[in-house]
Amino acid sequence: MKKLFHYILLLFVFFVIFFYLKKIILKDNVNITTNSSSSPHLNIYADINHLGINACKDCHFDIYETFIGNGMGRSFNYAKKEYSSSIFDSILYDKKLDISYYPHWNNDSLFVNKYYHKFDLIDSNYIDYIIGSGHHTNSHIINQNGYLYQAPFTFYTQDSILDFPPGFESGNNSRFEREIGLECMTCHNAYPDFVLGSTNKFNKIPKGIDCERCHGPGELHVNSIESGNLVDTSIYFDYTIVNPASLSIELQNEICSRCHIQGNSVLQYDKSFYDFRPGMYLNEVMDIYFPRYENAEDEFIMASHVDRLKQSECFIKSDNKISCIDCHNPHKSVHQADPAIYNSTCFSCHNNNDCNENFENKEKLNNNCVSCHMRESSTIDIPHVTITDHKISIPNEKTNHMEKKFKGLECVNNDNPSVYSIANAYLQEYDRFSQNPAYLDSAFNYLRFIDMSTKEGLYSSIYYFFLSKEFNKISEIISDKGKDKILEIFNVKQYNNFDAWTCYRIGQVFYNQKKYKTSILFFDQATKLSPYNLKFLDKYGNNLILIDQFDDAKLIFQSIINENNQYVSAYNNLSRLYFKQYLLSGYEGDKNLSNYYCDIALNIDPINKKGLLNKIDLIIIEKKYSEAKLLLSKIIDIYPDEKDAKLLLNKLNEENYKNI
Repeated sequence: MKKLFHYILLLFVFFVIFFYLKKIILKDNVNITTNSSSSPHLNIYADINHLGINACKDCHFDIYETFIGNGMGRSFNYAKKEYSSSIFDSILYDKKLDISYYPHWNNDSLFVNKYYHKFDLIDSNYIDYIIGSGHHTNSHIINQNGYLYQAPFTFYTQDSILDFPPGFESGNNSRFEREIGLECMTCHNAYPDFVLGSTNKFNKIPKGIDCERCHGPGELHVNSIESGNLVDTSIYFDYTIVNPASLSIELQNEICSRCHIQGNSVLQYDKSFYDFRPGMYLNEVMDIYFPRYENAEDEFIMASHVDRLKQSECFIKSDNKISCIDCHNPHKSVHQADPAIYNSTCFSCHNNNDCNENFENKEKLNNNCVSCHMRESSTIDIPHVTITDHKISIPNEKTNHMEKKFKGLECVNNDNPSVYSIANAYLQEYDRFSQNPAYLDSAFNYLRFIDMSTKEGLYSSIYYFFLSKEFNKISEIISDKGKDKILEIFNVKQYNNFDAWTCYRIGQVFYNQKKYKTSILFFDQATKLSPYNLKFLDKYGNNLILIDQFDDAKLIFQSIINENNQYVSAYNNLSRLYFKQYLLSGYEGDKNLSNYYCDIALNIDPINKKGLLNKIDLIIIEKKYSEAKLLLSKIIDIYPDEKDAKLLLNKLNEENYKNI
């Protein structure tokens, strides 16, 4: 009877606290829109704000002090020597583009010099941020008025080597054009202040992963504490903040999965990378897919820790009861962890007599279970990196020489993904990772089961037909629904930009079909929904030129330059626009402005193909044919597949033009 009384009393206290805190929320005019129907935590609500790590510091200083020194706390910061693990004593050479990169410190500022061998030119970029704790890598980011781009060099600390970043290697150097968007930033950092309607513009960027990534937004918790509403957490749960240790093991692992499973992330249509909060299931926001292959069970990407753990016999036979925090203390550096901690987790199920390895070998390895059963391994996505394989297994020295065969994409955080999710996983895999036609075939098979009358169905179908270049199919959809109806359906400004991308793709279809007065409608909508997407604005400006709205086009290109004065394409297009005006009017001022903008473009990027071709036209119009032929030869040397340059050079050689 006494136990029953205590149980009833505990329930009563819980409900009093719950409704009192709910009253506090209402009193503060917070819009209670829940992200999750499954969590009792009050900071799961969408309008509870993040306060940043300093709000936690005063009460939890000891934890703060160790956390800022671990990998998460050092994940992102200014490019200063104190935050860098790099040794810059070598030059990085891009053989395909014939460019050398030399990163170096000037006092406490980081720069990268670029030497363009074919033009004997040197210029330099200031580096704003370091991304990566230095445990494995330091990569680097430049900031152009809030627009973030990855720099083309990474220092791999384990091998102490300077090389290109992942994805830039093997002739795929995108130089300073890889955008750093919300998906990247929300795993490598605390939640930033991201500009709605952009793909890579930020108002404010934190300096490293913080407490709230695992504990949820702290506004309600801090307000409650400051109001004197203290909860004795030795007796009661404090539902104003998430303590991962109090969650189920599944929900604990969901927090880690948010960033330690970085595959092909398919967002729900109305969600963004902001929307996951600790205490939720990850599939309430996104499904994550990995390609699976036969005869490649030991291959994995770097950020696949939870996926590999779940493949372990230990995890499966424990009835999925192994948590990441059984071994890892998120508040401390992994380098400070006592190896005995890992063994103690193993010994909670096994005893030392379970291991049949001979005594001498065990002694050599200090009876360290991890050294044999979670071996160090390279990864298939990041070069020069070795990590601990989190698939716990009995070591097998046999080498598998059988051919790797693609089995399909597997959703690793949702056993029952929707047809929409699966179809878009294949579309994104094709679009973002590998242009394998089999992905489009698989997407089409699932698209047949999506209701085309829904917004998600239309989005997916247009995405598919765009990637498969079946542009007439998109034209038919627009004709069937009507342009106005489509513009009405896709009219929401989102962090994921799905509506804006749909309008852009439709616009591009009509643009390719030379139906410029129709394409302009959809480019206009795309730029309204995503006004800080410079690619969309650039295409919109191009379309305006083609319908002879030169003055409006100039305003668009100038607005791009005002946003990012290093955006080369806007200068190229202004150069092209004024050149076209010169051909129509013969006005020398237009030719001079064309030269002016072309020179700015080539000053920013001396090997920009469009800028070089613009310069060729300007040289030929001055009848400087020898100079044109010399520059054309350099263009062909850099871009051997550039057909227009080859044709023009052949023409100049055949007709034996001479300088006047």
